[in-house]
Amino acid sequence: MSIFVGNLPFRAEREDVLQLFTPFGEVINCSLPLERDTGRKRGFAFVEMADETIESKAIEGLQGTELMGRPLRINKAEPRGNGGGGPRRGGRGGGYGGGNSGGYGGGNSEPSSTYTNKSSGAEGWEDRSYGSSSENSEYESGRSRRRRGVSNEGGISNEDN
Repeated sequence: MSIFVGNLPFRAEREDVLQLFTPFGEVINCSLPLERDTGRKRGFAFVEMADETIESKAIEGLQGTELMGRPLRINKAEPRGNGGGGPRRGGRGGGYGGGNSGGYGGGNSEPSSTYTNKSSGAEGWEDRSYGSSSENSEYESGRSRRRRGVSNEGGISNEDN
């Protein structure tokens, strides 16, 4: 089990947190997580102590203690995944392509089956990515092609020279 130390000042160091907890007993581990993108401290810490009874005494004794002008919030750390707030990622609505409510790509109340024969589902656009369609063959037949080795002047072939 570990202890969650919340509302930690951003300028607080590992040594400051250790100094708070060592009077209660042996501290096994102390970590101050950093933001992935910026590398700055996130404003909380996790502390592991040698014994569960020592941990509960530390939680009771340090709850509300001020560090650098901020009152600390100290309690038992919950295992990952049991944050209580539910999943933060996923869900419906908003953002790019979100459900049926707003955002870019959302808002269509009609079923997607109304857009048949269109691979992307975008209304008014044709898929011209493949060269074997009938439209392309009509286009190709209207183009003039030259054979290799044939000049246009007089129809004389280069191979005859």
